[in-house]
Amino acid sequence: MDFKKKLLIKYSLEFIVIVVGISVTFWIDEWNRNRLERIQHIKDIESIIDDLENDSLIIDRVNTSLDTGKVRSNKLINLIELRFDKKINYKTYYEEIIRIGYLWSYQTFFMTDATYKSLISNGRINLFPQEIHSLMNKYYEATYKRINDHNKIVDDIAIKYYTYYHPFLVLYTNENFNNNLYPDVRLGIRGSGSNFNNSSFKKFRNFFESIEMREHYNGINFYTKTLNLRNRVGNYTRRTIELDTQRIKLTESIQNYLNTLVSD
Repeated sequence: MDFKKKLLIKYSLEFIVIVVGISVTFWIDEWNRNRLERIQHIKDIESIIDDLENDSLIIDRVNTSLDTGKVRSNKLINLIELRFDKKINYKTYYEEIIRIGYLWSYQTFFMTDATYKSLISNGRINLFPQEIHSLMNKYYEATYKRINDHNKIVDDIAIKYYTYYHPFLVLYTNENFNNNLYPDVRLGIRGSGSNFNNSSFKKFRNFFESIEMREHYNGINFYTKTLNLRNRVGNYTRRTIELDTQRIKLTESIQNYLNTLVSD
């Protein structure tokens, strides 16, 4: 073999070694990037699952509040109807109103969406399968928008109701704080196992015995606004049920997807 051929073979082999070396380096880099991306993707999935579990806890608290509100609203409506039918006197009527206390805490749902917003911002949302991506979009965008719209409506109705249509609760709240009773006055007059003092009960009686308040609490407007609050609470309950249905569906899909990834 002449010198030129030997030289050609030598340089060809060196070239092949260089190309293979570069290819292997690229392959290792690509493999490492994929490995790190997979690790991050799994962390993102687990973080979304944690957020959804936190949403479940919030929904449970809201539903407990809604259930309490439904019971107390119905109790007050029945009480007003007894008064309208003259089956109870005014003193018994307002004493029962005092015992009922707050009707509903107007606790509303606020979603845990930090992970979702981060995924949207950094683009890693696109690593999820299309089906899960669509479920996430429906839950975090469309479904939450509906529940948030109802949050505003219900909050507005509740605040107006307590301020203008059931003004006793303004005094009730003030006396609750003055007596250092249960910090959440919405849980009721005996929320902490303590009673208001005699001074507070005297204020309550004077409030209800005033001509203006006697007329107000015996009037039809108090009744209709209480019905409206009760109905709005019921409507909000239906929205939280829809929300939780979407949450469960999304959680199950993401959990199944995670199980598939970690089993590969």
